[in-house]
Amino acid sequence: MLLGRSAECARLLALIDKARGGESGALVIRGEAGIGKTSLVSYVADAADDLLRIGTRGVEVESDLPYVGLADLLRPVLHFLDRIPERQVAALTGALALGPAEAQDRFAVAAGTLSLLGALADEGPVLVTVDDAHWLDPYSLDALAFATRRLGREGVVVLFTTRDAPEESASRLASIDTLTLGGLDPDSAHRLIAEEGTAELTERETARLLAEARGNPLALIELPALLAGSDSGGDEEESGAPLAIGELLAHTFGSAVDRLPSEAQDAMLLLAVLGTRPLAGTEAALRAHGLSYESLEAAEAAGLVVEERDGYAFRHPLVRSAVYHGATPVRRRRAHHAVARSLQGATAPALEQYAWHLAASGAEPDEHVASLLENAASGAPETLTYPLASRLYERAARFTPAGQRKAERLLDAARASQAAGSLNEAAAILDRALEHAEQLGTRLDIRQLRCYLDVQRGQPTRSRELLRSAVDEAEKVDPALAAVMLGGIALTELAVGDLTAARHSSAAAMHMAGSAQEAMLPVRLLHTLVLLLGGDADAGRELLRELAEPLASPDPAFPYPLSGVGGLCHLAAEQLDEAYGLLDRAAYTARGSSAVGLLSHLLCTLAVVEFWRGRWTPSLAHADEAVRLAEATGRLIEVPRGLAALARTEAALNREEDCRRHAAQAQEWALSTELPMDAARARGALGLLELGLGRFEEAVHCLEDVRAFSREHGRGDGLYLTWAADLADAYVHLHMTAEAREVLDVLEYEAGRGHRPVTAGAAARCRGLLEPGDPEAASRHMERSLALLAERPVPFERGRTEFAWGEQLRRQGRRSEARRLLERALVTFERLGATGWAARVAAELHAAGGTEVRPERAPLERLTPQELQVALVVGRGLTNHEVAERLFLSVKTVEFHLSNIYRKLDGVSRRAQLVRLLAQAAEAPV
Repeated sequence: MLLGRSAECARLLALIDKARGGESGALVIRGEAGIGKTSLVSYVADAADDLLRIGTRGVEVESDLPYVGLADLLRPVLHFLDRIPERQVAALTGALALGPAEAQDRFAVAAGTLSLLGALADEGPVLVTVDDAHWLDPYSLDALAFATRRLGREGVVVLFTTRDAPEESASRLASIDTLTLGGLDPDSAHRLIAEEGTAELTERETARLLAEARGNPLALIELPALLAGSDSGGDEEESGAPLAIGELLAHTFGSAVDRLPSEAQDAMLLLAVLGTRPLAGTEAALRAHGLSYESLEAAEAAGLVVEERDGYAFRHPLVRSAVYHGATPVRRRRAHHAVARSLQGATAPALEQYAWHLAASGAEPDEHVASLLENAASGAPETLTYPLASRLYERAARFTPAGQRKAERLLDAARASQAAGSLNEAAAILDRALEHAEQLGTRLDIRQLRCYLDVQRGQPTRSRELLRSAVDEAEKVDPALAAVMLGGIALTELAVGDLTAARHSSAAAMHMAGSAQEAMLPVRLLHTLVLLLGGDADAGRELLRELAEPLASPDPAFPYPLSGVGGLCHLAAEQLDEAYGLLDRAAYTARGSSAVGLLSHLLCTLAVVEFWRGRWTPSLAHADEAVRLAEATGRLIEVPRGLAALARTEAALNREEDCRRHAAQAQEWALSTELPMDAARARGALGLLELGLGRFEEAVHCLEDVRAFSREHGRGDGLYLTWAADLADAYVHLHMTAEAREVLDVLEYEAGRGHRPVTAGAAARCRGLLEPGDPEAASRHMERSLALLAERPVPFERGRTEFAWGEQLRRQGRRSEARRLLERALVTFERLGATGWAARVAAELHAAGGTEVRPERAPLERLTPQELQVALVVGRGLTNHEVAERLFLSVKTVEFHLSNIYRKLDGVSRRAQLVRLLAQAAEAPV
């Protein structure tokens, strides 16, 4: 057991024991330099010698090199690549510069990392160690964090060590359990000094060491040599201000380096610049600098470096830091230049190191260097990935004088960064590019790309302002581009819920587009959505029919999510089966291509469609996955959309605690991402929850907020933002007839905009509720409501009409007729799982002299959202490997979920039986 670390060792050993039992786990070990993070991991690794171990360490000078850390981690196990899906092999080999670059979202690399870890676990439990994660390149850290969060039943343990300070790495690892290491207790510190100290100290020196080291093990071992003989009572001791541990240790290691011969210091600086390099590469760089292998012998003798199987390594990262930062800028640049010379003419995977060292070797703008970097980024696609291309373009821009060429290179860097999935980085690069752009066309391209990034990142207001300022300029030189920009503005206005503004922008875009073919699909599609939401819905449906063929295979590279907008069009047109078909196909395609950002958008809308179709368990699964993927990919605009969809389905299911939690989260996210419509949707979900529980005053309080939002933004009522039928229902139960009639006017206006049977059916139901004194008229309206609702698969709405009519008939004394309707409504609500509504119907049925009818609940409702998502993909006839690829899970986690699915579903123990059950559930009437 490590000295003074018994509790920490026990916690890590427990993770190892769980891995031996097939359960995965992860931990971030956080603490200052020298606190013992690496020692703790090494101790646990020694105790886990039966586990397959792979590891990497972040290196400060390599933190700008995309995927260098991941390449170092996975290099020993690349022979397992033949066990993972081909698409993920292509993404991984492209990212690691082992094969042709792939035009993949960077999360395909993360999914491949997860699959490869799962393949390793097939051989037995695995220990993954990532030391100094604060210095790991962001792409590697994102891939590992993504994979770690999705580990389940593989038997993989992932241990990260990181310092306290770096905010960026901390945010990437925020969702993983953390262990913060403090200093050793006084007794353990005394023992460590006695056993490991590097010099004899007086009692006073020991007391000072304990005070300065504050229990830091490395300081307790290394500082005695610095403090020995310094007991002079000077200013340092009397100041009372302790030095930072990092400064103390850097001074200690720096002093040791200064005592070496100059040749050894030069060799150590080269070693610090090289990073994680094999021995052959070290020797080549030494030779390029006029040095030799023997130049490092003095450093090795001083205990500052050690020779390992693959080359030399520093004894501690702080030694590397002291060497690198202790050198003058001129010496560092000279060292980088020597390494670059040793790598001249290199191909993958050394190309990225060559480019980085070449950039780091010069301080002033240099067109020759800039051109070399630009050519490396654009001239060798077979060896480059988007992240690396972005870094090369950006470095080229650093060596380019201010002006148009600098802007063009930065724009290229931003495009590559966006393609890599790094939205924040791309946005920051574009801001710099705009400062240098001199040509109008370049400025317009920058603004357009910036807009799409801001929308995805949850900043729609900035996006709209940026695009609007560019439209007038674009119209003069490229009307088609200007039209597409106006379409982008309309899309942004629809996202925030401002239909009034979207009408104007869409009409202007249609006028500006004229006959420009490159603009017609996106502009017409957005115009179609505006018509369906608040114009001539029949004209909108006709446009949608004309766009069916191009929507079947939209351009995935187009900035608008065309398939997602098409799904919203079908939803607004109340064409639920068509909406499901389009979105389901698009989501399946997005899974296959690892287009994770697009997938979260599609799943948000698909969750709403499935709610209306009465498939509430899939609705929950889609919304849950959408939120998780949106958070993981930084597509923040999708988070409140998914949370609001979750809250509405949970409201109907009477899952009160979950509904309130997700509604509150949706409202909080909507505020931070400037998406007030999603806050309104969350309030509407709470209104439905209160309505189902019979708390009508509370329902009115929530739903009147949604009504106010709709009025303010020129919206009526629809299937995406729905409120009117619920509010009218609540008003009727509170005997607020005048208010109910006002809301009915909204519903009937919406129903009159075209053939909208769901809205028309809800309006007829409300009209019937408002005719209590005329039983015949009320019955006619209720009959019409059921006839209209029968045109669409909307069981919940049908059940609400049956309930309302049965309740009305019972109060008119027509108990026999009431019982028939109430029994049908009860069966519908029970099958859906709408327990609050079922309880209200059951009370009415009892009052009508009937008995409860409790049909068997749908078996799929026993599954968790993730289990159901696995079942749904299995239902397409895919293998476990294909399911894992599409759900961004490991194969073992898929197998674990499948075993739970078989356990929960009676009579289902094979895939064929599960496929049959899913088919029956999809076809069964509710």
